[in-house]
Amino acid sequence: MRQFVNDSGGVTRGLRAGKRYILTLNGEPLAEVNPIRRRRFVPTAEAQAVFATAPAVDWDEVRADLDSMIDDELRDPLDGTGL
Repeated sequence: MRQFVNDSGGVTRGLRAGKRYILTLNGEPLAEVNPIRRRRFVPTAEAQAVFATAPAVDWDEVRADLDSMIDDELRDPLDGTGL
């Protein structure tokens, strides 16, 4: 416990590095401090379960929406600026 209190910065750095600690009081184990492991990926089955209930995408409708909202004509961006 004394080391934990006196060197909390070092303990924090150790936890970030993946080190685990067992806190003792008078030599008797009192608590275990483990770093929280963040997942770096989602398992395939879990991702599939999330998207299983997603509505189907009508790509023709998406394309039509984009075409109606976006003008894809090329123009000189400096036209009319006098440059």
